Amino acid sequence: MGFLDRLLRRDDDGDVVLSPFSPDQVRPQLSGLIEALTALIDALETPDSPMSNPGWRGRLRDLHSSRGDLRMLARKNFTRDDLFEVLTCVRPVYRGTPPKEFVRLSHLNDEVIAAIEDVHSAASLGS
Repeated sequence: MGFLDRLLRRDDDGDVVLSPFSPDQVRPQLSGLIEALTALIDALETPDSPMSNPGWRGRLRDLHSSRGDLRMLARKNFTRDDLFEVLTCVRPVYRGTPPKEFVRLSHLNDEVIAAIEDVHSAASLGS
């Protein structure tokens, strides 16, 4: 079941009905995602982190940007569309089996993935 499937509910006639949405219900999960991103970013910025690859450096910039966007979103009264727009840009370092350079960071990457799912779940529950 995808993110949109979880956000949208269908009535008995098959019509799409948006579930209620409360930004206050999602804020704790947003904070958790911000914390998970911060821990991953901090680990990626250590001197022994394999950032010689330009692609990995680009992913680090993306993580910084996503964290900043989430922080700004959390400070305002946002809509489901605002959340969706920001959340679609949040990407962990990798999905699936970790590249050998990042095995030591797999638990932090897994925490980011879990936090993304937590935000999705909180957004789909409504108030």
